[in-house]
Parts: sequence; structure tokens; C-alpha cells
Amino acid sequence: MLRVKKNVGVATLVAVIAGLLLVGCGGSDSATPATEETTGDATSALPSGTYKIGFVESITGRLAFYDPPFASGLKLRIDQINAEGGVDGKLKLELIERDGKSDPAQGSVVARELTSEGVDFAVTPCDADIGIPGALIFQSNKTPVVMACGSGWTFPEVVGDYAFNNVFGTAAMGAGQAQFAIDRGWKRACDLSSNDYFYGKNTSDVFDATYKQLGGKIACHVYYKLTDTDFRAVATQIARSKPDVVTTTLVLPGSTTFLKQVRAAGYKGPFIWSDSADSRAMLGAGTALNNVYFTTHACPTDESTAAFFEAFKAKTGKAPDAQFVATGGDLADLIEAALLKAGSTDGTKVRDAFAALKDVKATSGTISYADAPLFHNPVKDIFVLKWDAAKKEPTCVTNFYPKVVPKIK
Repeated sequence: MLRVKKNVGVATLVAVIAGLLLVGCGGSDSATPATEETTGDATSALPSGTYKIGFVESITGRLAFYDPPFASGLKLRIDQINAEGGVDGKLKLELIERDGKSDPAQGSVVARELTSEGVDFAVTPCDADIGIPGALIFQSNKTPVVMACGSGWTFPEVVGDYAFNNVFGTAAMGAGQAQFAIDRGWKRACDLSSNDYFYGKNTSDVFDATYKQLGGKIACHVYYKLTDTDFRAVATQIARSKPDVVTTTLVLPGSTTFLKQVRAAGYKGPFIWSDSADSRAMLGAGTALNNVYFTTHACPTDESTAAFFEAFKAKTGKAPDAQFVATGGDLADLIEAALLKAGSTDGTKVRDAFAALKDVKATSGTISYADAPLFHNPVKDIFVLKWDAAKKEPTCVTNFYPKVVPKIK
């Protein structure tokens, strides 16, 4: 979801610098067992062997609501590709997971470990504030690195030219939320945002700017902190403002408490939430969850996503917890497409191929990086879903890419 603040803490910087010193600045050869004799152009053949993907995964900590569902989709799609012989029928994909514990310093430690193991490609957590220290280590080693399901659109700008977002980013999400709200006729909005992290602040900033440009009015702007456990004060402010809609990026586990409290305060209207509401843990809000719309990355009833989710259920015995599962599938599809386009496992050639991907038919839909309005952020549809507390699942409402995506930082 997220990106680092401009003022990074001293402890984090120390961890990053230490990591860079240990890793060094030179690029590494491909980690595949086979010797690569190819020229790296699109017509050359990929080597056989194994292509290692290292994931600094938040298996524990506050991002455990988001990273593991993403990882489950990534693993399923990797298994499907390998079952067909691998990329180009011969290059197998291997996922190496390590727990970064939702912590920037621990993430940099894990990034150094994965680099020492010779990973060819890297994935960082669903939060850029937490993932950037590790991503900088991969960047220094010329290893392509993708933020898993995090949305901070400036992540590639901060990390460098080997870094990419896997999802559409906060700028596109904030703009999409504003466009959806206006299209619904909701002209007065209350914005519940946070300055604690880029995801909360940037989505809010983009929403407010786009919403006003489209003719909307901000009826109130209130704030939450990541450590908050009681939201009665802001719930009262929201209810008294009598907005047409409330927009927020509030994350789990506070989301369910807030919903109950704001409904009790008297606000019964709609929400347009971010993808942080894309988890079955939201069902803990009970009937307060009704009339909650959220922007996310896939529609579970679309043909390609539905087939992938059926395969997931057949393998695990349960339906996916969130649409983040599909974004894991997307990343495996994109890695496969980049390898085929590069005709090589060389990090720089894969990086260049990834940046040039266009109209890739992925798990959640069509994805492009070539000619994208935001550096190394994909152009892919934003999906709006609506929670139904009685059915205990969301339904798809619409999907689109925003008409304008402002470069607000």
C-alpha cells in the first residue's frame, strides 16, 4: 500500500547503510544453476534451471493481514507455471519467503540474507514505509524489486530504476475514489485520513484535490493514528458533519471498531474505502459493514480471476480471504512475461523488459507498464466492490482507470 515518509528515521537509515555496505554496489549474475549463453534480446532462448524470487514477507506484525494472502496467490500461480514446465517450458520459478516482521530494520536484514542466497528477483511488503530499506539493498545489487500489494506510487522513484509497483498506486486510487464518489452524486465528503504513513496521507491528498476539482466539497477532515483503538471522537465529528459519503484508508484491526462506533454515532451513509478494507476480517464489524464500498485490485466473478480463485479453493480448501490473492497471481504473470520478453535472466535485461510490458493478460485483468503516467506504476483497472454483511462477501460494482491521475506527493 504505501511509501516511506520524506524524513526517514535514523535507525532505519543506519540499517539501510549497513545493508548497502554488506551487499556492495555491484550487480550479480543470474542465480540459475544452468550456464546462460544467451544474448538477452527478445529472440534469445531462456536457460533451463531455477529463477529465484525472494520475498521479504510480513508473516507477522501489522501487515500480516495483507502480505500472506498476496503470497498465497503468488505461490499458486508459480505452481501453475511450473506444472507446465516453467517459463518457456524449462525455467522453473522458486519462491523464497522470509519474515520481515512488518519492520523496516528487520526487512533490510532479510533483504541482505536473500541477496546472499542469490535471488534473481525480489518482492517487498505491502507497505513502502516498511519495504523501502530492503528494496534499496536489492536496487544496489541491480536486482529487480517489486512492492507486493503496497500502493505508495512514489516507491519506484524513491528506490530507483530497478523498482516497480505491482498495483495501481495511491495516486490512481485517490483519484478513482473521487471520480466514483462524484459519479454517484455524493457531493459532500468527510475524509478520515492519517499522516502516520504515505498510504494514508497521499490517498487522502489526491482524493481531496481531485474531488474538489470535480465539484465536490470536503465537509470535514479528521485524522486517525495507526496506534488508535478508540474512534468515538472522530466518529462524532463525522456524524455531525452529515456528509454524503465518508472516504478513508483506515487499516485493520482498527477498521471494525471504527465502523461500529461511527454507526452508533449516527452516520448510516456510504463509505468509499481504500483497499485496506479488502479482507474478510472486516466482517468483524457485523451489520455496520453494510454500505461500505472499497477500491481494490480484482473482481472475484470476472472470468480469469474466478478461475484462479477456484483453483485456489481446490488447493487450499477455502475461498481467498481477499482480492490481494489475485495480485499475487498477477506478479507471477508479469515475471513470466518479462522473462520471455527479455529472453534472459540478467537483472538489467529483466528490468528493462518489465518496464516495457504492455497489455499483459494477467490474473486480475490487463496490465501495462509501457507509457504509464506514473514511473514504474502499472496501468490497470481499479475495481470498486461493496460489502454485504448478510452474505459475508463483497460484490463487484464497477471497474475503470481514472481519467486523470495527479502526481501529488
